[in-house]
Amino acid sequence: MLNDKGTKHVSKKRISRWLIAAGVTALALGTPCFGLPGRAAAAAPAPAPSAPVATRPPNVILILADDVGVEAFRSYGGEYSTPNVTRLAAEGVTFDNAFSTPLCSPSRTRIMTARENAKNYQAFGYLDPKERTFGNMFRDAGYATGIVGKWQLGGNGFDGRTGISPKAAGFDQALLWQLYAGTQKGSRYWGPTLWKNGKPQIHEEGFGPDAMSDFALSFIEQNKDRPFFLYYPMVLVHDPFVPTPDAITAKGDKPRFGAMMGYMDKLVGQLLAKVQELGLEKDTVILFTADNGTNRAIVSLRNGTEVRGGKGSPTLTGTHVPMIVRWPGVVPAGRRSSALFDFLDVTPTMAEAAHLPKPAGIDGVSQWQVALGKAPAARTTIFQHYAPVWVFAPTRFVFDQTRKLYADGRYVSLDLTHDVETELKAEDMSSAEHKHRERLQIELDRQRDGPLDPVRFPWCKGQEPKVAGEDPTIAGCSLSPRDFD
Repeated sequence: MLNDKGTKHVSKKRISRWLIAAGVTALALGTPCFGLPGRAAAAAPAPAPSAPVATRPPNVILILADDVGVEAFRSYGGEYSTPNVTRLAAEGVTFDNAFSTPLCSPSRTRIMTARENAKNYQAFGYLDPKERTFGNMFRDAGYATGIVGKWQLGGNGFDGRTGISPKAAGFDQALLWQLYAGTQKGSRYWGPTLWKNGKPQIHEEGFGPDAMSDFALSFIEQNKDRPFFLYYPMVLVHDPFVPTPDAITAKGDKPRFGAMMGYMDKLVGQLLAKVQELGLEKDTVILFTADNGTNRAIVSLRNGTEVRGGKGSPTLTGTHVPMIVRWPGVVPAGRRSSALFDFLDVTPTMAEAAHLPKPAGIDGVSQWQVALGKAPAARTTIFQHYAPVWVFAPTRFVFDQTRKLYADGRYVSLDLTHDVETELKAEDMSSAEHKHRERLQIELDRQRDGPLDPVRFPWCKGQEPKVAGEDPTIAGCSLSPRDFD
């Protein structure tokens, strides 16, 4: 059946019959489409000699780097050499204005469910078992589904919640760090503690990212003859800043961070090489992004200007992340788009690329037509309800490509080339500027997203507060999460 955009929905039954579709031509929207089940091949129009022919639904790989903003990538004017990510950009479309939330758990909830955090984010390190993710979407459509890397959704160990499991989130195969919180999470790097399909693997040696890369490559190899979805939330380049196998003598946060960037890029290259080796490049959509801004201890150069990492902060340095989409022969190579891209948009974008129905009840919009160069933009603003329930103060804000309005009334101009926000005072604003602010205020007011959760220190429950008489989960205490490891 055709939807209102002219793309075809793919059901689980249809994927099991994908060979029937080998003679169907590409849709006018520029992506391959597939024959309806039960139709005789002769009933389909003969493809033009030069038209691309799809023999199966596309594989989809989503790579999510950890704790790194745009200022760290050469393709965004950053200082670190990332040749494989640069290759992805050269062979696909680069979204210059893509945004995560400022912190890992809210971003993972947002990207996996495509729902605004105000609706389903309850606690740090937790995703409600009732939620549906993009893993469920692909598995329900008949895809082989795998996840490798960081989980951090099973609970934080302080509030009694037990979060969703990889299986319940739609993943048939999994190799994960931090499946559980607290002492069970172990190391992600040297001598890692990993969980393979729910069973612990405690390594006394070896580098965790290498084991994860091996799993990813094996998953692709095992499923080369059927459509697959691989979600790869990498553990790199999150602190602690450690030596990598390629820079074992590196010392200091900045040199080690640079080495970890290089190693992350190397692992991306290994994945690209495997896809190429198996002849799957033209059958595989790859998306590359990151979960939030860079660690605050790291200062990098971007476009000739120093940029301090803004992880946790709702500013540009905390939320401006890379977003690259590659599908050779389908997505025009080497394009750049200035369109706004929200993490909410990843799931519906992948759905449209794979000809799956848009999941019900989501807040994101598909960016697929933008990726194809057939639409200039899919949205005009991005709204975030940011209450991470973990250290950082909660806030609400809305922004477009030039201005941002915070719920406390701060109104700032945005320099997206250097990730600088500059506050604009009412007395200095022109009439046009006041109207711009008013438009953003209307957008902010229409959200009706409810109050912000004030909790910032859930591990302080029952402890002596820093401020007498205050709730320790809001005011803080003398302990930190590491005191419980």
